[in-house]
Amino acid sequence: MKNIEDASVFIVLHQLLHLSKYQAMKRMETLGLKPSQAGILFVLNCEGRISQRQLAEKIGIKPPSMTVALRKLEERGYIVKEQDGKDQRIIRIELSERGKECIGDLNEIMADMEEMLYQGIRPEERMLFRRLILEMRENLLNSKDFKGMDLGAIIEKTMESNKG
Repeated sequence: MKNIEDASVFIVLHQLLHLSKYQAMKRMETLGLKPSQAGILFVLNCEGRISQRQLAEKIGIKPPSMTVALRKLEERGYIVKEQDGKDQRIIRIELSERGKECIGDLNEIMADMEEMLYQGIRPEERMLFRRLILEMRENLLNSKDFKGMDLGAIIEKTMESNKG
């Protein structure tokens, strides 16, 4: 490969993922968050008050890892945990007021990231790019390797294979 223009799309996407993840992580550090913690806050923002088990399933991480992440978010005042009124074994999680404010900060970070990524790209090209990557994601989800799996399970499987 003489230059980046000769690289396969897969390699370029891989590089794009790492570069953008690094930039996002640097920005989230100012909020005292890791990307996985930000993901938890985004899910809570969309779902409202849900059980710790449901949250772990939606994020695609094991309950012990979720417990550690939630403890850190609770210590920083981003979430509130309560036992369920009907079933004391269930812990319900929701965003605190500080967590809701943090969502605003995270949305600004994501908007800044998109602005950086889309520099020099026209609005119609942005829309086309978004449509294409969503189609690519759907193509992969419909492949025989992932048929019947939810995205959380796929992410968990990928993370496990990266550890070994």
